Amino acid sequence: MQLQFAQKAVIEVDGRLLLVRKSTTDPHQPGKWELPGGRMKDNESIDDALIREVREEVGLQVKPGRPLAIWSWRLGNDTSAPTVVAIARFCTVASGSVTMGNHDEDDHIERWGWFSPAAVMELDLIPSAREPIRVALANLCVD
Repeated sequence: MQLQFAQKAVIEVDGRLLLVRKSTTDPHQPGKWELPGGRMKDNESIDDALIREVREEVGLQVKPGRPLAIWSWRLGNDTSAPTVVAIARFCTVASGSVTMGNHDEDDHIERWGWFSPAAVMELDLIPSAREPIRVALANLCVD
């Protein structure tokens, strides 16, 4: 079994959470919303991987904090598809503003938005991320 590690950033500013929407060209979850973040590369520390992913996807410099939820999914449907284990972590914004200018085409991100916690759960979220996002929000204790 091939195993990969990913992290997602729970970024809250003024009671709103930052989410990104996958483009219609995304091979796995077209048009679905999720938390910014992604998979770790070789020779990266855990914090450096999350900092890089958030900077690439939404342009923010973040300080990673405590874990809020953990889950896993298969990256594809065939039997050789890797399993991804992910952790959602609370992150504070150190600097920058949200921009789409840094992301790789492979990220397949179409847009971003700030949402109240109640609105987050009304979005068309990636199905495997729905419950972990709900748990992360509960652990974040944002009203």
